[in-house]
Amino acid sequence: MRKKKIIVVGGGAAGFFCAIQIAELHPHWDIIILEKTNKLLSKVKVSGGGRCNVTHACPDVELLLKKYPRGERFLKKAFYQFATKNTIEWFAQNGVQLHTEKDGRMFPTTNSSETIIDCFLRKVHQYKIQVLTQHEVLDIKHNNSNASITNTSNEIKNQNAFTIQMQGRDPMQADAICLATGGMLKSDRLNWLTQFEV
Repeated sequence: MRKKKIIVVGGGAAGFFCAIQIAELHPHWDIIILEKTNKLLSKVKVSGGGRCNVTHACPDVELLLKKYPRGERFLKKAFYQFATKNTIEWFAQNGVQLHTEKDGRMFPTTNSSETIIDCFLRKVHQYKIQVLTQHEVLDIKHNNSNASITNTSNEIKNQNAFTIQMQGRDPMQADAICLATGGMLKSDRLNWLTQFEV
């Protein structure tokens, strides 16, 4: 089977978790995380006052969705695929126990965000996921010669379907890309994304 190259843009919690999930499903794939700054998991570090509010003790998906009135429809499919109970189980399987506070917020029992950061870094090391800092993505081009990206079984079948342009770096090729850039205060920094065409 051909080794596929997957690039995850964003070195925060979403980017790390995405890369790890891909590696758990396909440990032989070549996975790279690109982070534009020199800091990884920076929001995890300060979350919950440095304790990291991991999730909420709400096992009922429908009840959880009511807490997101503006995003309920958007989040529904995601929550039914991976909800709070899955988050708790995943961290437990990876050596991180969580405790619940009176208001339902869940933190690592160590009450330190470093516990979560260390867990992510261990998994990245375990799966040999490459993490590149100071790699700011400026543009992503779909290579027209590889116009068909997926087949009916959702397997990527064309190598180098995308070219990633970066600030001061040589371009990279990838079979697939996951964007985990988080919220952008200056949306114009992602103008290239609004012009992207598949």
